Amino acid sequence: MRKLLKEERGSLSIEFLGILPLYFFLFLLLWQVVASGYAVISLKAVASDAAQVYAVSEDYYETKEVIDQSIGGSSLLRNHNFVIQNVSGSADLFEIKITASHPLVFLPDSIANRASISIDSKATGKVLVP
Repeated sequence: MRKLLKEERGSLSIEFLGILPLYFFLFLLLWQVVASGYAVISLKAVASDAAQVYAVSEDYYETKEVIDQSIGGSSLLRNHNFVIQNVSGSADLFEIKITASHPLVFLPDSIANRASISIDSKATGKVLVP
């Protein structure tokens, strides 16, 4: 009996099973970090595109259409809104601020909308239309 207790065959498998939840948690955390980084970069690109369109057209609705198309049906950016305002002290400079919510990617959709992170991006430009 004592010999059976001192035998270490199979102990590595039990140690691996003990640490497996940690590996799973680290994978989910890494997945969320990558998705959040992609969401931030995407929102910055959308703000830049919107600023370019507004600089050329100075049309609110055309800018809104570009923002809606750029974000589209993205699962990483939801419930977006934007504001265009003039920069104080300058007649032809403007700033676009876009805000969107970024849900946690490993949660089901029913919960993800309630557990989301708000991210925003700004772009400044100069109106080119005379």
